[in-house]
Amino acid sequence: MLRALLTVAGAGMVLLVGTAPSIASDVNCGIVMKSVKMGRSAQDIADTMMISTSDVEKCKTEAAKAPGEQPPGATKPGSEKMPDPAAKPAPEAH
Repeated sequence: MLRALLTVAGAGMVLLVGTAPSIASDVNCGIVMKSVKMGRSAQDIADTMMISTSDVEKCKTEAAKAPGEQPPGATKPGSEKMPDPAAKPAPEAH
């Protein structure tokens, strides 16, 4: 009887330990997208962050659907360098 109880308890612990990583692993899509913008592959990101490649792809699709987000390399409106009105003009050479 005791042996059966221990077997059931042990099997329950194995199941809990096996599902713990999937319960505790929330994917930080911000970090994933920074890695994507740096040119890392989905497999490399997944290996580094200990997530699946499908999680990486989910972050990519969510980022593509997000309003206001721009693709990598795009400039934001108003980010062009404006001349500083307080700057003195360069002296002219005579």
